[in-house]
Amino acid sequence: MTTYSPASSLGWLDFDAAATERVAILLRSLQEPATLDVLGLGSVRDAFSEMLHPGTSYIHTRLRYFMFLPWIFQRIERDRVAAGDFFRRLRHDEALLIDRLRHLGPGKGVIGYRAGRNLKRMPSDIYWGGLWDWGLRRLPLGLGEYAHRAAAMGSFAPVVDDDGKVTDRTGAMWAPLPDPPEGFLETDIAFELSREEAETLRDNVRHQQAGTLLAWLVAQPNLAAQCDYPWEAPSHGMPAELAEMVRHARCFSELTAGPQYVYNLLVARRAGRELGWDTTEVEEDQLGLIRHWVKMVESRHGELRSWADDLPAFWTLLYQHKYRIRRSTRDFVSGIVRSAIDNPKGFADDPAAHAEIRRRELQLKGKRARLAYRSALENWSGAAGGGQFGYRWSIAKRYLDELESALAGDR
Repeated sequence: MTTYSPASSLGWLDFDAAATERVAILLRSLQEPATLDVLGLGSVRDAFSEMLHPGTSYIHTRLRYFMFLPWIFQRIERDRVAAGDFFRRLRHDEALLIDRLRHLGPGKGVIGYRAGRNLKRMPSDIYWGGLWDWGLRRLPLGLGEYAHRAAAMGSFAPVVDDDGKVTDRTGAMWAPLPDPPEGFLETDIAFELSREEAETLRDNVRHQQAGTLLAWLVAQPNLAAQCDYPWEAPSHGMPAELAEMVRHARCFSELTAGPQYVYNLLVARRAGRELGWDTTEVEEDQLGLIRHWVKMVESRHGELRSWADDLPAFWTLLYQHKYRIRRSTRDFVSGIVRSAIDNPKGFADDPAAHAEIRRRELQLKGKRARLAYRSALENWSGAAGGGQFGYRWSIAKRYLDELESALAGDR
C-alpha cells in the first residue's frame, strides 16, 4: 500500500483579527481526529458544534487552560514587555507551564508533554478563540495585534473600591478572574479547578453563550454524566428553542451516519476487488456499524421520518444562525436521508444510494475520489473515516465533568 503525501499549502492575507481567527478555526479543524469528512457534511456538523458547544475544540484538553493562559498574558502585560519581545516571552512562559505540569505524567492532557519547549503550537494558539467565545478575552484582537498592544495595556489601571475589588475594567483585555495560585509557574501545577475558578468559567459561559447547550449544562454539569451524546442528557426544563436545536442535531447525526458507513464499505470492497488488498476487517467493522445503525433508525423511525419530511425547517434553523450551507450539500442530504428513512434495512445494498454516494464523492474530490479513480484508491490508508456526529461532545463532557468535580468539592 503506497503512502500519500500531498504537496499542498495554504496561505491567506491577514487583514484583521476576525479573518485570522477564521483561518485558525479552519486549521484547527483540519487537525482534529473526529473531523474527517468523507461525504462533505462537515459544514453542517461544524455549524451545530458551534451552536451547541461554542468555544470548544477537539484539540483542547483540560479546562484549566482557560485560567492558565489569561494569567500568563496578564503577567506579560504587567511586565510591560515590548512588542518585539512579546512572543519570545510568551513562549518562555508557556514552556514553564509545560514544565510545571509535566509531573502529572503522560495522557493527562498536558499540551506539549513530550515536545516540551520545542512544541510548535502552544496552548495560547489553541485556546485563543475559545477565550473570546467564553468572554474571558474581551477585545477582538488577533494574537499578533495583541502583542503590539500588550505593553500599553500593562499601564491600564482598573478602578477599585475601598476593599480593593475591581469595579470598572472598561478597556481591559481580560474579564475579572481569580488570582493565580501562589508560585504560579514557579512550582508544580495541577489541572483541578478551584471552586472560584469553576464559578468564573460557569458564569462567563452562561452569560456569553446564553441559549446554547453548553450554557444550559454548565449550570447543572452533573446532567452530562454517563451520556454518550448530547441529546442523552436530561432535558426537563430546557428552553423550547434549545430543545428544537438539539432535536435537529440528533436527527441529522443519526440519519447521515449510515451513508458514511456505506461509503467506507464501498471503498473497502473496491480496494479488495481491484487492488487485491485484504480489507476483510474494515468491511466487517462497517457492516457491524451498519447493522447497529439500522436498529437505531428503526427504533426511532417515526421521529426521524417526521424530521426528514420537514427538512426546510432544518435549513432555516441554520440560516437563522447565519450558517450558509451550499446548495449541493443540501441537495445531497435531502436525497440520501430520504433513501435511508424509506428503507433503512436495504440501504447498504441499494444501488441508487451507492450511485448517489459515488456522485457526491466525485463532486467533492474530483480525481481524488476513491470510488471513481484507481490512483486515488491506491493512496487510501486502509482506515475508515467519518461516523455519527457528536458535535464535540467528548470535549464538552470532559469540561462539564471537571466543572462538576470543582463545584462539588471544597477547593
